[in-house]
Parts: sequence; structure tokens; C-alpha cells
Amino acid sequence: MAYFSTSVSEVTEGIVNLRGYSLAEIMRKATYTQGAFLSITGRLPDEAETRLVDGVLNSLLDHGYVASTITAARYIASGNPQFIPAVAGGILAAGSNTLSPEHSFHLLDHTDELRGDGTFEEGAERVVEEYVSQKKRLPGFGHPTHKTSDFRADILFDLAEELGLDGNSIKQIQAINRAFIARTGKTNIPINIDGALAAIGRDLDWSANQTVAFAVLSVLPGLMAHVIEEIETGRPLRYIQDGDYIGEPLVKQL
Repeated sequence: MAYFSTSVSEVTEGIVNLRGYSLAEIMRKATYTQGAFLSITGRLPDEAETRLVDGVLNSLLDHGYVASTITAARYIASGNPQFIPAVAGGILAAGSNTLSPEHSFHLLDHTDELRGDGTFEEGAERVVEEYVSQKKRLPGFGHPTHKTSDFRADILFDLAEELGLDGNSIKQIQAINRAFIARTGKTNIPINIDGALAAIGRDLDWSANQTVAFAVLSVLPGLMAHVIEEIETGRPLRYIQDGDYIGEPLVKQL
């Protein structure tokens, strides 16, 4: 029995078999979106899926300083001006509070369980009641800058509808948004890009990890651009100057 097995690729002299396709042919005939889709999901996308994933891959090209991923990467680059460690550090800052659609994906999984044979509205009301009553933040909702709506989510939803790829998950997360407003009266916590990516990923039959993979692919160019700028034109050794000390005053003696 082989020590290691994979269904992703096979490499022999002069040949790379990627999911059953020749990498040489992919290089000659496929777009990057098609090649990435094949690598991550195991199949080639159709024309509509390619167009929607183009939008997905462009949706997180830059976050600016509002994102902890960018700030973390630039701080790392200022202290250790090497490209790869800084980019890796920026990715490590992604998680439940920023960038990763994984938690929104699981929210939709949970809503499906609560909905059962009911309507999207019933599932939405149940999950919103659960989160609001427990004072938990709904993953996939709210943004520190985009208060009224997250234009990136709006564009992806419009694209999905235009291409006939808006499925149950988009309908469900939109129903959750309506239920949240009805329950709380808050109109300044819209579906954010993470929530949109989770819904689109589920409607494209991606797993949670595959959905996160596309989010990471989307954020990488902007993250790398910030690291390059920090190394090549930024000042060395950034540090925080406006923090407040809230501990004991300097009166103690050993």
C-alpha cells in the first residue's frame, strides 16, 4: 500500500496530470480562474460559473488598513522585511472576525437544520432568535466601514442572479438579513462579503474549506501589494504610539 495517495495530481517526467487534465493543456487553453477552480474543486467550471468566480476572485483584492490581515502583514514586513513571512503572517490573521467565510458557511448549515421542511423565512427567524437571545454575533453580517450595505456582496448576488446561479443559500442568507432587521430594528448590519462568499460557495456546491480557499486566493494579490510597498517604500519598525496604559501606577517597590 502506498505511503501517500492523492486524487489531486500526478507528476512524472515532462507531465503533470492535474485532476485528469494535462497541465500543459491548461496552461495553453484555460484561464487562471478555470485552472484554480479545477485544482480546488476537481472539475472545470462552466461559462456561468467562470464568470461568477471571476467576480469572487476580484471581491477581496484589497481591504486597506481596516483589515487586520493587512495591518498584521505590514507590521511584520516593517520588523522583518522579507516577503514570504509577511504574507504568511497576514494570512494567519484571517479567521472568525475577518476574511474567512467558514463561520458564515456553518451558520447557513445550522439554519438549514433549524428550518427543516419550513420556509427560508422560518429558518431565518429561528436562527436570528437563537443568536439575538444569546447575544451572539451573526457571522457574515456587519462591517466597520460599509454600514448600509456591502457593495461587494450586492454585486456578487446580482451576478449570481444574472447568471442563474442564485440558489437556496443566497435566498436563505437574504432571509436572515430581513429577519434580523425585523427582530432588532438595526439596518446598519448588512450581509458582508464573508456572508456572501459563504452563500455563493454553498450554491456552487463547494465545501466550507473550498470556499475559504477561494477567499484566500482573492485576498492574496492585495495582501502581497501591501507587503511589497511596506518593504520597498515603508518606514522600518512601525510601532503603536497612541496606546493607553491602564495598569497600576509606578509606585511599587521590590
